[in-house]
Amino acid sequence: MRKTILFIIICSLCSLGLAQTYPHVYIRTNSEEISETDTFTVTLGATRGDSMRTVFLRLNYNEEKVRFLEGTPGSLFQGAVFWDIHPELIQDSTAGDSMIYMVAVMLGAGRFVSAPGTFFNVSFVAIDSGRADFTLDSLKFINPDLEYFGGTWDSLVTVISPTDTFPPAPISDFKVQEDGSGRLKLHWRDPNDDDFMGTIILRSTNTFIQTVDTVGTVVYDGTDEIFTDVNLVDNTVYYYTAFAYDEIPNYSEPVFLKGVPKGEYVFVYPNPFNPDDGSGTTFNVLFAKNTFVDITIYDAVGNHVIDLYKAQQVYANTPNKSMTWNGRNGDNELVANGVYYFVVKTSQGDQKIGKVAVLR
Repeated sequence: MRKTILFIIICSLCSLGLAQTYPHVYIRTNSEEISETDTFTVTLGATRGDSMRTVFLRLNYNEEKVRFLEGTPGSLFQGAVFWDIHPELIQDSTAGDSMIYMVAVMLGAGRFVSAPGTFFNVSFVAIDSGRADFTLDSLKFINPDLEYFGGTWDSLVTVISPTDTFPPAPISDFKVQEDGSGRLKLHWRDPNDDDFMGTIILRSTNTFIQTVDTVGTVVYDGTDEIFTDVNLVDNTVYYYTAFAYDEIPNYSEPVFLKGVPKGEYVFVYPNPFNPDDGSGTTFNVLFAKNTFVDITIYDAVGNHVIDLYKAQQVYANTPNKSMTWNGRNGDNELVANGVYYFVVKTSQGDQKIGKVAVLR
C-alpha cells in the first residue's frame, strides 16, 4: 500500500509586478542507498517561479519501505510557524487511497514567495531494504490573484536505489576434493538469504585473495554448489577464496580453502555426516594403477570399529564413488558422535589415512 502525504504550504514574499514564471519543482534525496534503520532526507523545492502564495504538493512513497519522521522548513520558509501535523487518516478521492496530511503555515499573510529555494525537507527512516520510490504529483500553485495554475517540474520521481547494503551470509561447508591429475573439485553450500544471487570463487598460487575486485583470478561465478577446477599443476598449492553476493551486488565475508591436485586421492564427502539421515558418507577413491583396496574404520583412540571394504576393485585413473559408510560398527550399531580415522590399503602395499566425523 502506498500512502499519500498532502502538503499545503502557505508562503509569502513580495514579488508583485514581476512577469509571472511558472515554477519548476524538483524532488531529490541526500542518499543514494539506504538499508534498514538508515535515516535520510527528501528535499522539495523550486528552481524557478515567482508570486507563489500557496503550493499544494502530494508526495507518494512506499510505506512498507520507509516511515515518515519529521519535516523542517527550507529556505523559502524562513520565519515560518511551520508544520501542523494531522495524523488522522482521510480518504483521497483523487488517488482512492488513505493518506496522512500535513499543513505548513507562513507568517505574514498577503506576502508571496518566488523561486529558487527549498519548500521543505522531509526526513524518513528505512524499515526494510529494497527500492524506495518518491513521487511528486497533484502539483498546484495559487498566484497573487488567487487563481490556480499548473506547473512544470524538473523531476517527478526520485528513486533511492540500490537500497540494500546488507551482504548475504557466506557460503558454508567449503571443501576441496582431489579429482585426478590436474583437477580439484570444490564443494560448498550456498546461503539461504532471499536475495542471494550467486557465488564467486577466486584462485591464486601465492596466497588467499582478500577482495573481490581482482582482475584475472575468477575461476567460478554462478549458483551451483560444486565446481571442478581443471588444467592445474599436480603437487602445487592452490588458494581459493569464495564470496556469496546479492543483486546489488553486496559481497559476503570471504571463505578460504586450499588444495593440491594429485594423481591419487581418497576423499570422503559429506564430512562430517549425520548417519540418522540414512545416506551415510561416500569414499571417493582414485589411484594411478589398477588395484584392490581395503578400507578400515578406527575410533579416535585407535580402537577397531569396522572393516568397511575388503578387496574392492579400483581401476586406474577412474574415480570409484561407490563405497559408503552408514555410520555403524561391526555389530550394526550406530557409532557415537566424534572423529574417526579411515585407513585405505591397496593390493600394492600403498596406504592412505584420513579423518571422517560423525555429527548428529
